[in-house]
Amino acid sequence: MHSTRPRVHDLQMRLLGVDLASQPKNTSVAVLDGTTLVHLASEADDDAVIELASDCAVVGIDAPLGWPDAFVDVVTAHHRGVSPPPANPKDLQLRRTDHIVAEHSGKRPLSVSTDRIGVVALRAIRLLERLAGAGADRSGGAGVYETYPGGAVAAWALVDRSYKRADSGPERASIVAALGRHLNLGKFTEQMVASDDDLDAVLCAAIVGLAADGRTHAPRESDKAQATREGWIHIPSGPIEDLAMLANING
Repeated sequence: MHSTRPRVHDLQMRLLGVDLASQPKNTSVAVLDGTTLVHLASEADDDAVIELASDCAVVGIDAPLGWPDAFVDVVTAHHRGVSPPPANPKDLQLRRTDHIVAEHSGKRPLSVSTDRIGVVALRAIRLLERLAGAGADRSGGAGVYETYPGGAVAAWALVDRSYKRADSGPERASIVAALGRHLNLGKFTEQMVASDDDLDAVLCAAIVGLAADGRTHAPRESDKAQATREGWIHIPSGPIEDLAMLANING
């Protein structure tokens, strides 16, 4: 594989979290140096993400890195003018990882094939290629992981209602307080409470650190091949206290 930047998994330094949107305006980025938050910014374009990644060990992106196999097969057949293979509607809408995340967290991710998150995925796959090269493993093997902040919040049972609304300041404050017991958030706490995008970027950085240490729900052996094509969402497999181990991967 060829990349204009060093492959992120060749480095052993910081953790980059990216709360990706279709445009830079709503894209936030966070860098954890061990358990210390050292960078948090919004309105990040692709070049900003690549620049930060060049100094990070792994990257966690809150966006799908692939589409359901069945959906790809049907669309490909239709494009070629041949009869599409039979498929269950759910298999067209959801990837294997979407089902697994729902099992572990009780929260079902958006459908990359039928929801507007698909527009974000189009940006994500371009970033993946720039970060790890064409044909990179989409399950995390290339050092770029698909992370799901909302799934982590649900898995850790941090709040009882959405933290994404304009009036969800108390919920965001509760999440930030929980993270702050294990991470040094420094001057960024108010910023995280004010913006769910910024908060999600920090969560992505934390999750990707856990993923790199084997503390997320990784693909089962029977799911590995599919995960490399469809992508694989990483959410924590253990308690929030596991965040303390991030201190041990400080470069």
